[in-house]
Amino acid sequence: MIRVYIDRLQCKQWKTQKVGVNVVREMFGVLTAHQANHFIIISSGTFTQQAIDFAAGKPIELIDGPKLLALVNDVQVSPQVTIEKPKVCPKCSGELVERTAKRGPNAGTTFLGCSTFPKCRYTE
Repeated sequence: MIRVYIDRLQCKQWKTQKVGVNVVREMFGVLTAHQANHFIIISSGTFTQQAIDFAAGKPIELIDGPKLLALVNDVQVSPQVTIEKPKVCPKCSGELVERTAKRGPNAGTTFLGCSTFPKCRYTE
């Protein structure tokens, strides 16, 4: 039998798919302050390479979207969930992200825009 004790749980909404090193550093500070033995950070997206490098060798486990999906699929009888591949900008190969128009005739509607905006202004 495995016992899990949760002393602290944080849930945050991110508007990006990548979790950066600042979040991992912040959680490492919480780990240290609470004298915890281990920390798990779960994201439906991915972690930046800096975040992965920072967590290496520390009692921090990073679970990204694909790993989380694999864990869910391992315990799920059916149906299996699949990951939708991120759409790529045809102009600069950046990732297309969902955005909401803030003004103009399309205010409030969603669209896909290049994640490198304002460098690339591609939308669909």
